[in-house]
Amino acid sequence: MKARDILTSNVIAVGLDTPLPEVADLLVRHRIGSLPVLDAGGAVAGIVSEDDFLRRVETGTHRRLSRLAEFFSSDKTLQQDYVRSRAQKARDAMRTHLPHVTPDTELGEIVNVLEHHNMHSVVVLEAGKLAGIVSRSDLVRAFASAAHAESPPSEDDRAIRETLCAELTAQPWGGRFENTVVVVEGVVHLWGSVCSETERVALRVAAESVRGVCGVEDHTVMRVAPPRG
Repeated sequence: MKARDILTSNVIAVGLDTPLPEVADLLVRHRIGSLPVLDAGGAVAGIVSEDDFLRRVETGTHRRLSRLAEFFSSDKTLQQDYVRSRAQKARDAMRTHLPHVTPDTELGEIVNVLEHHNMHSVVVLEAGKLAGIVSRSDLVRAFASAAHAESPPSEDDRAIRETLCAELTAQPWGGRFENTVVVVEGVVHLWGSVCSETERVALRVAAESVRGVCGVEDHTVMRVAPPRG
């Protein structure tokens, strides 16, 4: 399998000056672990992840060093800790100079990147532009979809996936960012969450309408609405 077989193309992203409370809300609301930060030209400038909210002054989890530890720490290290614990915009909290992959990168290489850099997800670039993102969850879903298949995804499977993703992107209800489509041996595997049984049926019908599809496996879960009050 390659990145193009499992990547999420309908990526949610933020700008350099997006306030961190807004970034945190997006991560929670869409149930994702990280998201790319784009500059004014649309290029990926960095990634903000859940890790960037672990050491924060607001939650009392920022680093508290002893006088001795401060003495042996460089000014640069102390300054970086200060910024990360108090940053208010994506540009100051994001991780930069991170690796990326292309749509044709094999999944084994993607796993190596995620492990080596301790990342939740990696951006997929094509001709320098953001083509999608592959997360650890996407890899788990790919395994579950292909566990009983006799062969890896073919060009026909990729064509089915591209057609279905384009159809869903064109629908106002079809762009849920945490959802993933995997196609193996003509069978469409739908992953992620839905807000209603109607949405679940609509996803299935969209998949069944694509030429070449010989089956649909629905792995979606019903999203529970937060309690009011």
